[in-house]
This record gives sequence, structure tokens and C-alpha cells, in this order.
Amino acid sequence: MSWRLKLLAAILALGVAAGTIVGVVTVLRPSVPGIPLQLVPPSWAQFRTSVGHRAHVGRGKAVCKDCHDFERDGFKNPGVSPCLRCHEKAAAHSHVGNDQTKTDCLTCHLFEPTRAAPTCISCHREPQGRAPSVGVHATTACTTCHRMHEEPSALAADCATCHKERAPAHANHPESKGCLDCHAPHQPARSALSLCSTCHAQPSGPKPAGHDSCVGCHKPHEFVAGGERACIGCHGAKTTLAAAKVVAHASCTSCHTPHAPAQAAAACGGCHAAIKPTHDGKTDCVACHEPHPDEAARKVDACTTCHRAVAPVDTAAHAGGVACTRCHKPHDFGRPDRRALCATCHVPETTFASSNKGHSDCASCHGAAAAHAPAAAPACGTCHSAEQSTAPTGHQKCLGCHEAHSGARLPQAACTTCHANKVTGPHQNLTTGCETCHRPHGPNGPVRPPACPTCHARDALPALHALEGHASCTGCHTSHAPPHPDRATCTTGCHQDRRNHQPQAQVCNGCHVFRK
Repeated sequence: MSWRLKLLAAILALGVAAGTIVGVVTVLRPSVPGIPLQLVPPSWAQFRTSVGHRAHVGRGKAVCKDCHDFERDGFKNPGVSPCLRCHEKAAAHSHVGNDQTKTDCLTCHLFEPTRAAPTCISCHREPQGRAPSVGVHATTACTTCHRMHEEPSALAADCATCHKERAPAHANHPESKGCLDCHAPHQPARSALSLCSTCHAQPSGPKPAGHDSCVGCHKPHEFVAGGERACIGCHGAKTTLAAAKVVAHASCTSCHTPHAPAQAAAACGGCHAAIKPTHDGKTDCVACHEPHPDEAARKVDACTTCHRAVAPVDTAAHAGGVACTRCHKPHDFGRPDRRALCATCHVPETTFASSNKGHSDCASCHGAAAAHAPAAAPACGTCHSAEQSTAPTGHQKCLGCHEAHSGARLPQAACTTCHANKVTGPHQNLTTGCETCHRPHGPNGPVRPPACPTCHARDALPALHALEGHASCTGCHTSHAPPHPDRATCTTGCHQDRRNHQPQAQVCNGCHVFRK
């Protein structure tokens, strides 16, 4: 320092201490030529020690008049206008602050000796508008990641410098920002757990227990699901349907979508598309096939698990001894045609019944529950009351003459089967047979045998039939036996006076003819 400057400093110091310097000396400062001493404030020496003055004046980059218009305003605070003359580029990217507290150059760059230069954390310890408070990395130099007065202002440093974790698979996509994809620089690491859905859509609705957090299955910084190992970690080793024989069943993810595991019921169609089960409106295979049965050998639930009203066990339906699958196809439980279903076992019966309109539906005699619990056929008279009430004694048992399903007369059911003593006689050759005079039951046919003249007109009968005394047929004839021309018949009732006539003759019609 020159002797003049030293002298000026000593004078000013003494004058300030004694209060006698009033600024009338015209000695000039060597470093600022042309500034009258009376214009220099007494505190100029202290201000020159501030951070801002040391950076601008102390290092010889600027002189007082570059910023202060001392002739007009003296040395009062000039504001930020002078900054723009030299720092236009920096000002274009200045720290804008927030809506409540505006910032300018002098907020961070101080020219006052009594104030310490602020640090970033001085303000950012608390939230600033949209900027959250700085928590994590608060003790790290902000300039590690932030560049003041540049664009972009934030340039993330290599996190791996301090953090050895890596997530290469997660960063292998366009526009990846590396760690910043999930981690906010100043937020706790756990806050990243809520950011997965930002990129990865999650299924709507409630999440299954244990599946509400992504890191339950995905390890942080690996982000690769552990497959069935991850499933077993929580769910243990489960018995799975046919897993020993079907490779796809051995892997949990073949059926369970990791992010919607409860929707596994719809996955069966992926492999079994050709099977279209219909079971009372249910189409899910798991309605009958338990995916995780208690017993590994069990492939399908028993039908009577749900249908206990049909039978106690699967082999006790249809009056016992018939398995459900004997009539029902495993994957088609629609209502089959009843007659066709019955015909699979009861061919003769359904064939006969098809010819009888009243018997064509098995349920008409065996009840509405014929398929699962057929009832004994009711008495024929339940429907055929007219026939039952008109059948004579010996004809009450309908099935003695009729086949049950067709209703047709049995081949062996001829009248002579029971009435063998009526085989011969004058009417044995009638083309209409016994029913010419008799009916097995009503309502059709003759109610009682007709009188003989109905068929045998008297005036057409030959020889002695024409005599008045021979008008009653029953005197000599019966319906099912030859006539009685013997002596006893003729002489007992009518010709008593002829008892001794030709006593050697056994019959009368040897001479007294009734035929031509």
C-alpha cells in the first residue's frame, strides 16, 4: 500500500473515532481517482469487506462508479440494475423464488458487511412454493446437482458415487432418468413406493392381501419378479391340480396374473379353449375342479357336493347304482332330451312307448323326478279308469294282457289262454273271434253276449228249426258246445210222449233232421 493511501486510512480512522471528520478534505483516494472525499461515506471501509465488494472491487474487476452513481445518489444501494450490465446471461436464469417471496441477485449475493452469505439450505429447509423441503441430501453441496444461472439448472450427479445400488433393467427404456425415475432427490427412499403406478398401471378394485405393495414381489433395484419362488415365499407350497402331470399347472403364474391373482378362474380357457362347460349357467372350470385340492389325486369335486338333493353319493342316483356320468357328459350338463336319455339304457321300453302317445314321456308314469328317483308305475286304472271299471272278474290285472309301455295286447294274451274250455264249439271259426260276443273291458265292444237271432235269423234256419216249438235256441244249444240232439234233451222238456219211441235210438236227429 502506498504512503498516501496509508495516510488517508489513518486520517479517516482517527477522524471517525474523534467525530471531527466532516468530509471537507479534498485529498483523493489513489484507487478511485476523481472521487471527492466528502462523497465517500464513513462506512466505506467496512462495506469493502463484504462478500460482494470483495468479489467485485477487491479483485480489481470493478470500480465503485461501475455500480454507484455517487454524484446523483451517493453510495446508497443501487439495486440489481447494475448487475444486468455485466451479468445479463446469469440474470436470464436467475433464482426466481416463489409467489410470496421474490428473489433477485441481492438475495444470495450480499454487499452488506454485517450479513453472512446465505446457503441454499437457509431457505430450502422449509417448503418453497411447489418446491418441497430439502430433507435427504441436505448436507450435500447443492452444486453437486444444481447449476445456478444455467439451463437446465438441475443436472443430476451420478447417484452411484454414494449409492452402490443398481437398477439396470428398470433403466433400460427410452426417456429414463435413471434413479430419478422413482426417487425424488430430496425425499425419503420409501416415497418411491408410491410412484410405481405413475408408469405401471395397476388393476382397479381392492388389492389382494399381501399384493398391495410392489416390493412384496419385486426386489427394489432389481424389479424382476421371482416367479413361483416369490409366490411360494408367502403362500407356501400348495397342492395343485394335476401338477405332477401337467407342466403348466406346476407354475403359479400359468394361472395367476401377479397383479390380479384373484382372476385365475378365467385363465383355464387359455389352455382348454376347446372345452365349453355349461353347468346351470356357470362357465368357470373351478366350479367343479378345485385348483388347490386337499388331496393331490382328486381331479374333480363329486357332483353330490352341490347336488345333495339328488343322491347322497355320486353312484346312488336313479334308484341307486347309477353314476352321474352315466347320463351326464362331464362338460355338458344341459338338460338332455329325456326320452333319448332314457333310451341309452331302456331301449325296449322307450321303443314300445314311442308307439303310445300317452306313454311317450317316461315322466307320465315314473314321475317328474324319473331321471334321479324314478317312481314305481301307478296302477293302470289311474289313467284308464273306464277300462278298469268295466273289466270283468279275472280281467282286473291289465298287465296280464297288455304290454306296459306300448299298451298293445301281448301275443300270448289270447282268450283261450285262460278259457281253454271254450276253444271248440259252433263259434270257433268266427273271424272276429271271441270279441264277436264278448269284450275284455269297456268302453267298446258288446256289453253282454247278443241274442242268437242277432246273427242267426230264424227264417233262414233249415229243416226243423222252422217249427214254432224250436224257436228258443238255448233249448238245444249252448254258446261254446255242439247242439244236444240226444234223446234226453228232446224228451225231457218238450217231447215227453216220445220217450219210448224207438228206444234203441240214442239221438233224435238221426231221423228228425235240422239241416238240409
